[in-house]
Amino acid sequence: MGFTLRDYADLDEPSWLRCRALSFLGSSYFDDVKTHRTVFEGESLQLVAVTPKPAGMTTPGPEEVVGILDVELWEDEGSSVATIDTVAVHPDHQRAGVAGALLDEALDRLRGRDLAWIDAWTREDPEATSWYAAHGFVADETYLHVYRGGDEQHADAHGEEGFEAPFDLGAPVKGFFHGPDEDPQPWRERFARVHQCRRYLRRLDVTAWPEDPRLAALYDLENSGTWDHDWFRALAARVGARRVTDVGCGTGTLTIALARDGHEVTGLEPARAGLDVARAKPGAEAVSWIHGYADALLDGAADLVVMTAHVTQYFTTDEGWDEVLGHLHRHLVPGGHIAFDSRNPAARAWERWTPEATRTAYQHPDGGEVTAWVQVERVDEVPGEVSGEPRGPVVTHTGHTVLPTAHLAYPESLRFRTRAELEASLTRAGFEVVEVTGDWDGSPATPDSPEHLVLARRT
Repeated sequence: MGFTLRDYADLDEPSWLRCRALSFLGSSYFDDVKTHRTVFEGESLQLVAVTPKPAGMTTPGPEEVVGILDVELWEDEGSSVATIDTVAVHPDHQRAGVAGALLDEALDRLRGRDLAWIDAWTREDPEATSWYAAHGFVADETYLHVYRGGDEQHADAHGEEGFEAPFDLGAPVKGFFHGPDEDPQPWRERFARVHQCRRYLRRLDVTAWPEDPRLAALYDLENSGTWDHDWFRALAARVGARRVTDVGCGTGTLTIALARDGHEVTGLEPARAGLDVARAKPGAEAVSWIHGYADALLDGAADLVVMTAHVTQYFTTDEGWDEVLGHLHRHLVPGGHIAFDSRNPAARAWERWTPEATRTAYQHPDGGEVTAWVQVERVDEVPGEVSGEPRGPVVTHTGHTVLPTAHLAYPESLRFRTRAELEASLTRAGFEVVEVTGDWDGSPATPDSPEHLVLARRT
């Protein structure tokens, strides 16, 4: 790493301002120039990435600021939250991991503070939106930033109608307005500069087990069977897929196996801890790894998308599941396939998720014993029917893992969808269901099969 992370110092202000201005210059915030550094009234994190100052640079001190991350801490209706006020990287140091390193440092410092979320407001610049998506943020809400153009020498090409100045002043030369995002077309037709402002949000108050490095390091020990991997590998060969994307790839065992089979493989995973394990494995260099969610995937870049280990069940709402299917439809070439596993709610697997039935024990790689079990907390019915059949429930359980040094307990909610629900959602997203089998041995799906193993094609 060719830079150092530290707290901002007053001596940094000239270099800080220069870094911010140059970073914003190539974005839609090109004219958002400050002459003094932001001062926060309340608590904040003020981090910078620095390098030794180049010869001839006239700013004070021995270092140059090449990256900025300011995070303001505040209260929102009784919840502690954090907002990224500024994130910027000097153009000469972009794409070197500076912003990601600053964010990781900030999250490390914020850990244990019971924060509900961290958010940020930005515009539609592709580089910024891709960065937020790759680091676990999701777009939460939007509105418009509207500029009235013109200057003192040139009239506004879009007219002056509707704008009046007080005290007998002339027509406004420039203006900045907030506008609704429901129908932006009239705004874009009248004003030359209209930006969509987006709020990106990452929840911090619900920590899932895949994000814990201690559990990611043990995942392959707890899940050593390969029957599901064998099924997906055979399917990739059967459909003749050249480019395969593994969505929710976890620690990458199947992902790397697919690459060894000769496919061009992308592994997508939102939990950095699991992805770190995957990237350290032999053969990982043959895979293109993405830390993020399905909206980070490119258009028309895969012949087959696979989702294993019941990843589909983590999307507990219809809206979230439909959104993911839309991104995967876009990611596939026409005629490309999607394949996934989802537990059949009719088999009621959660009734067997008791501490007595699920307790396992094994040796920790660093010494000592690990004990793990699952306990169901509640079963929430989902109202309504699909094709005359009641919809499947959302089951919340807690996974317990007792390490030699800690007892970890993480809650998890999973949606059990009926076959009719799965097929209806695929149809809505523009897929044609090719086949549904009931177990890993290829047996046909029946009303009480343990699994729904689904293969569908983009129409």
